[in-house]
Amino acid sequence: MNSFSTLARSVAALTLLASSLCAAELLTVTRATDLKQDRFLDAPAVASLNAGQQVELIKSEAGWVQVKNGKDKGWLRAMYLKSDSGPAVASIASIEGGRSGKNNTMSTTGVRSLPKASRHALIIGIGEYTLPGVSPLKGVSKDMTSAKDIAMAMSVPESNIQFLRDKNATAEQIRTALKDMDERVKPGDRVFIYYSGHGTRWVDTQTDANACTEGLLASDGVALTNRQVSELITPIANKADKLMVFYDACHSGGVANQPMKTRSLKLAGDTLSPKFVPQVSPELCATPSNMKTRSLTGELAKASTPPPAKNMVYIAASRADEVSFDNPNRGGLATTAWRECMLGAAKDSDSSGALSVEEIASCAQSEISKMLANSPDILGQHMTIAGNRDFVPSYFAQGTQVASLSLDVALPASTPPTTPTATQASATSASNVATESLEPALPQPSSKPVVPAELLRQIHEQRDASRSLNATASPKVMRIGQDQLHMSITSPRDGYLYIALAGSDGKSLYLLYPNTLDTNNAVKANQKIDLPTSRWRITAGGPVGVDTMLVMVTDSPRDLSRLQGDKVGPFLKTLMSTDGKSQLQWLLSTSENSDDKSCQIGGTKRNLNVSQACSDAFASSLLSVEEK
Repeated sequence: MNSFSTLARSVAALTLLASSLCAAELLTVTRATDLKQDRFLDAPAVASLNAGQQVELIKSEAGWVQVKNGKDKGWLRAMYLKSDSGPAVASIASIEGGRSGKNNTMSTTGVRSLPKASRHALIIGIGEYTLPGVSPLKGVSKDMTSAKDIAMAMSVPESNIQFLRDKNATAEQIRTALKDMDERVKPGDRVFIYYSGHGTRWVDTQTDANACTEGLLASDGVALTNRQVSELITPIANKADKLMVFYDACHSGGVANQPMKTRSLKLAGDTLSPKFVPQVSPELCATPSNMKTRSLTGELAKASTPPPAKNMVYIAASRADEVSFDNPNRGGLATTAWRECMLGAAKDSDSSGALSVEEIASCAQSEISKMLANSPDILGQHMTIAGNRDFVPSYFAQGTQVASLSLDVALPASTPPTTPTATQASATSASNVATESLEPALPQPSSKPVVPAELLRQIHEQRDASRSLNATASPKVMRIGQDQLHMSITSPRDGYLYIALAGSDGKSLYLLYPNTLDTNNAVKANQKIDLPTSRWRITAGGPVGVDTMLVMVTDSPRDLSRLQGDKVGPFLKTLMSTDGKSQLQWLLSTSENSDDKSCQIGGTKRNLNVSQACSDAFASSLLSVEEK
C-alpha cells in the first residue's frame, strides 16, 4: 500500500528534555502506570498515574525518567511519556546508558545478549560411563563449555543453567533435573536442553516389536527412551514460548553393515570416537529402511496434549543412519560447529537481519563436512532439524546494507471512514500446526533476499503458538483510491497491540500502530479493538497486489522509539536495510524492560508481576488484503 490519508495535519513528536536543561518541562503520561520509588520494575510504587495525566520532568537516566506529580516524586519508563513542548530537543533513547547505550546496540561483528530470568538451560554431558565396555568420550568436557556459550548467547543467565556431568548424570538424576525444570519454567519462558554422550537404538518388544526405540545412555548405563524423555519434556514444552533441544549423540549409523563408521579413527591428528552404543538387536535397527523409528519428535507429537510444533526446535547431530563423532580436543563435531556458527560464523543468507535455526544449522553442516572432507571412509555426518526452523535463538545484525525505498504520500482525506461488515482475512492460526514440521530434515535455508511480507512472516514465527489472537481485516479486496482498510482485534489476555504492514509494492514496510495519533496501545482481555480510529485512516493507494499485516499482542511493551525510518503521516516507514530489518525484528520481539536488572536475575523464585513486565512472549496473526 503506497498511500495513506489522515484527518490530522501534524502531531508532536515523542520527545523528552535531557536532565541538563535548566527549564522544567511538562510531560504527559501515555498509559496508566505506577510511579516507582527507584529505577527498577520491582521498586515500590509511590503513586498510580492515569493516561493523559501531566507530570514535571526532573531528570532522565538510562531509559528511566524522574518526574514530579504534585507532592510525589518518582521514576517512570521513558516510553510511558511524551513531550508537550513541540520539537525534539533530546531523546531518552539516545542517552548513553540504558538499552540505547553503545554496549546494548546490535553489532555486525558479534552477539550482544542480555541475560533474562525467563531463560533456562539444562546441559547434560556424559563422557565417562560405569557400564563396562562403553567407550569414554573425552571431548564432552569441551561440549559442556560450548553448550554454556550457546545458552548464554540465548540470554540464559548463569544462575539458570544447570549442569549434569558424568557420574552426576544417572538416569534418575536426569529425570529429576527435567522435573525440576518443569517446576521453574513459567508460561512464556524459553528453554534450552542439551545432551552430549552416547546414544543407542534397539527393538523394545514391550512397546512396539515393529519399531526401533531410540534412547540416550545415562552414566549408570540405563537408557532413557525417547518416549520417557518426551513424557518429561512435554509439560515444559506446553508452557514454554520456545523449547530448543540439541542432541549430540547418534542412534544408529549402519552399525552392522559399515563397521568402519563405528570404530575410532584418526583425523588431522585427532582420534574421533563414535557416540553410539549398540544394545539389543542392533542389526535390525542399523538401517532405517529395515525398521520404523520411534524418535523424540514422533513421541512428542503423540502426546495427549502435544505442544505446538512452532514452539519447539529439535536439533540432531546426525541422521538416523549415521554416527556422530567426538573429538577429544574440541568436542562433538556438531556442537563445535554449531557454537562457532551461532556466535558469528553463520551467514544471514536471506538478508533478513537475523539468524534462524535453519541458517545456523546450514553453516554448522558446512563446517562438519569440511572436518570430514579428507576421510573417505566416513560416509558423512549430517545434522537434522525438526520443529520451527525459523526460530531465531539470538538477535544480532549482520550482512550488507541495501538502499531504503521512497514513498509518495497522499493528501489527507476529507470524508470520514465507513465501516463495512468485517470479513475474515487470511490468517495463520496459532492452533493450526502442521504435524509434518516435526519430521527431521536437513537444513535448506533460502538464499533469496527477504521481502517485507516474508520478514513479517519470520517475525510471526517467533510467536508463542499456544496463544490465540482473533484478528480480521476488511474488505478482503480493496479498490485502489476508494476503499479504506478496517481491522478488528480481540485478545484473550491483556497486553500491547502492534501492527505492521508490508505494502503491495513488495518493497515498503510500515509500522501502523501505535502511531503518533494513537500512542496508547495497551489492550484489555476480550475487549474488541476497531481500527483505524476516527483520527486516522488507511486508503488503498496501489499498486495492484497483496498487503500483508502482522498483528501482535505482546505481554510487555516494546521500545519502538529506537526504530529508524521515515515519517509518513502518523506512521513510520521502516528502513529495509539489513540493519533496519534486524532492528525491527529485535525490537518487536524483545520487551522494552529487558535492560532492567529485575528482568535479568535468574533463580528459583520470580515475582509474577515482574515476569509479565519482562516477558518477550507474544501472540500474533498474519492478515492479508488484495488491492486492485
